[in-house]
Amino acid sequence: MAYTAQKSHMIRLARVWATPLWLVVRTSKEADVVRQDVDRWIECIGNDALRSLDLFSRFAYLAGALTEFRNVVHFRLRSSPLPIRLLARLCYRPERSLVIEAESIGPGLFVHHGTGTIIHARSIGSNFWVNQHASVGFSAKGIPTIGNNVRVAAGAVVAGPIDIGDNVVIGANAVVVKDVPAGTVMAAPLARPLGK
Repeated sequence: MAYTAQKSHMIRLARVWATPLWLVVRTSKEADVVRQDVDRWIECIGNDALRSLDLFSRFAYLAGALTEFRNVVHFRLRSSPLPIRLLARLCYRPERSLVIEAESIGPGLFVHHGTGTIIHARSIGSNFWVNQHASVGFSAKGIPTIGNNVRVAAGAVVAGPIDIGDNVVIGANAVVVKDVPAGTVMAAPLARPLGK
């Protein structure tokens, strides 16, 4: 699917708008990780027209259209000087109800929708996918460690000092408070009537 003249014009405008943020990213030590994040977002969105754009145009589209992507960029820039971080947050506002905190998160972090989502882990591997209203984080005892290629669906809760292995899927509304071995799919029980 090719871009129409109107969509091409919008991409050009997005490029102008996103240029300062792009320059901050390009000069940061996280530039390569952000590139991998951009590639992952385009892959997850699955739009062939976006795939055909150059890296900067894809970045500009994501930064302009998806506030959740801006949260990811701000997380990646966390080691940049404070004045740059503050100015970037002021000019490129993130999704306010999305919190991303971790010692490290591998490349390919994808936040699908993201409203009401909290991500607070010791570490998260590559290609982590999280949906809206998910909560990854604290119990009274600590925070989780998450492997590579993990997906946390809408409304799921992952809490406590637990280990989530590689290639795990945590289904919608599942509550996980114990270690999960690699390759496991965790699902919430089906709703059932309790009486009238």
